[in-house]
Amino acid sequence: MTNLCNVDGRIVPEAEATVSVMDRGFLFGDSVYEVIRTRAGIPFAWPEHLARLHRSAAGLMLELDLSDGALTRRLVDTLAAAGNRDSYVRVIVTRGRGTAPNIDVSYATGPNTCVILVRELPPRRSGPSHLAIVPRQRLPGHALDPSIKSGSYVHNVMGLAEARSRGATDCLFVNTDGRLSEASTANLWIISGDTVVTPPLSAGLLAGVTRGLVLEMCSREGIPCVERDLFESDVRGADAVFLTATLRDIAPVDILDGAPVRHSALLAELQAKFTAFCDARAEQVYRPAIDALVASP
Repeated sequence: MTNLCNVDGRIVPEAEATVSVMDRGFLFGDSVYEVIRTRAGIPFAWPEHLARLHRSAAGLMLELDLSDGALTRRLVDTLAAAGNRDSYVRVIVTRGRGTAPNIDVSYATGPNTCVILVRELPPRRSGPSHLAIVPRQRLPGHALDPSIKSGSYVHNVMGLAEARSRGATDCLFVNTDGRLSEASTANLWIISGDTVVTPPLSAGLLAGVTRGLVLEMCSREGIPCVERDLFESDVRGADAVFLTATLRDIAPVDILDGAPVRHSALLAELQAKFTAFCDARAEQVYRPAIDALVASP
C-alpha cells in the first residue's frame, strides 16, 4: 500500500506531508474538498467533482488559483506515483496561510494551499448497515449551506458520533419540519413499489455526484425515479432503503433505528445495472475527459 500526498505540487509520503499551523483550513475549516475514487485507474467522475469544487469555492468566496488543467495534472501525477490498482483520492483546497489567526479574509494574503491525498481504495464495509435518525437542529456547527462541500464538517461528525453511540453505523438527518435529508456522508434513497425515490435538494443536502449518476442511469434504463420529500413514515414503510456515495456506490440499509428493513428485488437490479453503467462510463466518458483536461492549460 502506498499512501502519498501532493502538497502544493510536491509529492511526499503521507507521513511526511505537512501544512502550516497558520493555514486557514486548519484554523477555521476555511476550505473546500472533494473525495473521488478510481475505476481501472481512471479518476471516476472527476469532471463532476471538479465542477462541484468550483461551486463550493464560489459559495465561500474562495478564488481557486490553479487552472483545471494544472489541478488535474497534479491528480494524475500523484495517482501514477502511488501505483495503486484502485485509489481513494481526497482533494483539499484552502484559502491558504493567514498572517494572523483572524477570521477576516483580508488576513489571507498568500496563495491557496492544495493537498491531494491518495490511498489504496479501502474495502467495502462489512456487516449490516444500521441507520439512526438524528434531529439535525440540535447538533452544533450547522450554519453553512449543506450544498457547499467545505472543511467545516463538525455537524456531520457529531451526527455520526450520536448514531454510533446508539449502536448504528450511520446517521440519517431529519430537519425541523420532519423532512429527511441525508446521511453523514451519503445521499438517501428508498424504493416504493417499482419507483425509486430520493429527497430533493431543497430538503437541505449535498448534491452527490453518485446521486446524479443514479438519477441519470434510472432515466436511461426506464426505471421510475422521482425526487420528493421523504418523511420517517416513508422510510419505515419502504420496500428498500439505500445510500449512495463515491465510496459506497449503491449501499443497502439493513436496519433503521433497530428495526429490520426490507430488500426488494429492484435493489439488487439497481446495484448490478449501476456497476455496469459506471464501468462503461469510465472508459467512454471519463478517460477522454481526463486526457483533455491534462492537455489543457
